[in-house]
Amino acid sequence: MERLPIEMIEKISCYLSVADLVACSATCRTWREIFSDDMVWRRHCTLRLVEYLENTDTTVPPGLQLTEQSSLSSLPVWRTRFIRENHLWNNWRQSNFRIHEVVCNEGLGKTHAIFYENDYLVTVANDKVQFWDIRDKPICLINDPCELDYTLNIDQVELLSEDRILFVQSSKVSVFRISVTSSPWSLIHTFYFDERHLPEDFSEEGRSPPFYKDDDESIEEICFYVVSSDYFLGVAAGYSRLLHVWNINTGEKLKEVICPVRNPNSCFTGIYDSHKSSSDFLLLTEEDAEEEDCLLRVRMHVYVYNATELRFRDFIQTRIGRVNSLYSCRIFEPFVFIKDYFNLAIYNYKTSTLVHVMPAVSNPKIFNGNIIFVSQGSFIEFNVSTGATRQLTSFDAFSMFFIACDRFIAQLVDFYGFEVYEVGRREKQLQLDYSPNTSYWLSDKVAETNSMCTKKYVIENRGKVNSFHVCVLNYW
Repeated sequence: MERLPIEMIEKISCYLSVADLVACSATCRTWREIFSDDMVWRRHCTLRLVEYLENTDTTVPPGLQLTEQSSLSSLPVWRTRFIRENHLWNNWRQSNFRIHEVVCNEGLGKTHAIFYENDYLVTVANDKVQFWDIRDKPICLINDPCELDYTLNIDQVELLSEDRILFVQSSKVSVFRISVTSSPWSLIHTFYFDERHLPEDFSEEGRSPPFYKDDDESIEEICFYVVSSDYFLGVAAGYSRLLHVWNINTGEKLKEVICPVRNPNSCFTGIYDSHKSSSDFLLLTEEDAEEEDCLLRVRMHVYVYNATELRFRDFIQTRIGRVNSLYSCRIFEPFVFIKDYFNLAIYNYKTSTLVHVMPAVSNPKIFNGNIIFVSQGSFIEFNVSTGATRQLTSFDAFSMFFIACDRFIAQLVDFYGFEVYEVGRREKQLQLDYSPNTSYWLSDKVAETNSMCTKKYVIENRGKVNSFHVCVLNYW
């Protein structure tokens, strides 16, 4: 073995598991040196985690134990890096974390949390903004770092690129520059996204959009919007046939877009942005179609709007049903996913072609930069780069599942327990019972993991009305 070139050993190691590599390393001193080569272990590391884990101390007991000070030769760099990463994943597997309560909201205002980088957290509780250092036990660095209009509730918080943070209060949008050390944060710009502009500048085809009317049948109770790194698209509460398009970087209004359906009883009902940075947005519209057996049928139209070119793409799909809530939609450039009660249809919206139709019992979700869903009892992965599908794991899949981070999927089995699947180079199934520690696997809509998978925040209600707790789980 020692006479083989390292390139051949690397090729052989591709067919060996981590357990096999460890066993080979334990055979003798020579094999230990051969199978500890950087080229062998580098392929088992997640490259985006390497620098962070190498430069960040662990705070979760028991600490990380490296064997570099043993009588044997020191561990090479990439094997040490693998040990660090594996220690992180072991903490996930064993539900070994430190939990800290950051803030409790017992008021009527909304509760929000968002990571800044990996070790800082912005929280909003009862319309109070706080900025936290969460490297170890959370420390509040700044109270009320933003000069907001506190006569309005804070409805949404979004982190933008270049250290910017965006707050939405009713229709008021404010963008600030984040600073770890100074307060108040500098205001970049603010605007009311539903403010009207001259029709000759913004209307479609020279037609002036109608202004608000108290007796307008299309008035909605709430507004809705999406935020990307460059654009803000929103529909105001007063008039749901009008879409407002803004450039977040400049604070400039780009266009007012009228609902493309000519039926006066039509309106926008949803806006979705692509997972990766894109200027394409998915727009849903709805119109009353016809009555059948005294039941009103609804026609749903799916469009893609490009905010850079300020135009609709040629793609359009239409569905008819008694309620449009039967459909779930998602965009991930260049694909649109439309899930009905039975099937998932996948389209390439740039070519207006149907790519796949598959039976599906779950909505499509993003996992490791691709789309996964449950079809015929299996997890299916759709590769957004190649357009190909494959079975993600050999384990059985159920319709209700939760993505814990880039490596783990949890799903409910019954009222007493659930399963966790580890997906990737190492495939493993964990059977878990409900307990205070394991229940955090099932956090979905009110939880988020930081980009390094070392921390997770959870917003939970502990049984008391209007009482929400923001907690940070530290796995590193």
